[in-house]
Amino acid sequence: MRGGVTVLRLSVFDFKDVIRASKKFNIDFDDAYQYVLAKKYSLKIVSFDSDFDKTDLGRLLPSQVTGNV
Repeated sequence: MRGGVTVLRLSVFDFKDVIRASKKFNIDFDDAYQYVLAKKYSLKIVSFDSDFDKTDLGRLLPSQVTGNV
């Protein structure tokens, strides 16, 4: 943890799951990486990117988390 932020990363062994997610949901590598990271660590995805709506995790809009519109 640095300055109140925890940096999470996937191991090289998780990249097969990134490739599978990319193909399964037709999302790009960056989105698939975030998806697998969220699955692995039981996180919610907060994003303006509607591509996450294609996944079983879906997404929250930033306004849903902060209460701002």
